[in-house]
Amino acid sequence: MAVEYDTLTMIYLGIAAFAYFMILFLTYRDMRIFRRTGYTSYRKGAFKGIIASSAVLIGIFLIPTFQGGILGLALVFVGLMINQKGKREQVFTTAGTMKRFAGTTDVVRTPEEIKADYEKEQAERKRMEKEKERADRNEKRREKWGNEDEE
Repeated sequence: MAVEYDTLTMIYLGIAAFAYFMILFLTYRDMRIFRRTGYTSYRKGAFKGIIASSAVLIGIFLIPTFQGGILGLALVFVGLMINQKGKREQVFTTAGTMKRFAGTTDVVRTPEEIKADYEKEQAERKRMEKEKERADRNEKRREKWGNEDEE
């Protein structure tokens, strides 16, 4: 039982399949770099890649079901937008093109270095939260004193 698709649907499916495999490849590369370096930006990038590939895969299944396939292709493009990466740490210094392509990094950190950086990050986050709470309390005090002065 062969299903016949028109030319436009086949083109849309080709675009979607290419996008899906590229997102999977970039996600795998981010996972490798995160494993070697422990940088959280690469972990976040891999997580975004998983979500984006899921959206693209759903789009692939929607392309032949709707007239024209525009809804499925739109979901593929939404997946590509989700996959955009943010600011990253520099992990390649002398690596060639193929090493960069495969995700082999020049920067390799030990688990102890990764743990120390993580603990430093957590301490900074707690300090920022305390500072924000203190600023909120001071703002509430100012509002309360300001209201008493007006009465």
